Amino acid sequence: MGGPQLNWAVEADGPRVFHDGDTIFHGSWWLIARRFSPFDSAFLPANGAVVDAPHLQPPSPPPAAMDPMQAAAAGEILDAQYAAPMHYEAEQPDKVANYVEASDPENEFHTHAGRRAHVSPLGEWLDPAHAG
Repeated sequence: MGGPQLNWAVEADGPRVFHDGDTIFHGSWWLIARRFSPFDSAFLPANGAVVDAPHLQPPSPPPAAMDPMQAAAAGEILDAQYAAPMHYEAEQPDKVANYVEASDPENEFHTHAGRRAHVSPLGEWLDPAHAG
């Protein structure tokens, strides 16, 4: 929402993981890939949320975070073995009328990410050594 884009590339005891926070699609994916890829796993926002917040008027129709297709493209550019969508909910609470996500982010992400897609049930861990 106007702040700098922030990502994390973490490597510990072998596995290399990329965590993307709530980032929009940007032009630094290729630079990140040249410096840090390949990644075992990349966690990418896939909600494509359009936000109409009182303090951000007039509202902007482009998403405030990547949509499922953009997240899948980022996972491919980053050369992630597994790309996992995050920051989406199957149903948003009624109280959040000014926050609209992509209509089916999980399935759309799966369609675009193909073999890289890894969608874990809520609360499950992703172990790249045993994912598939």
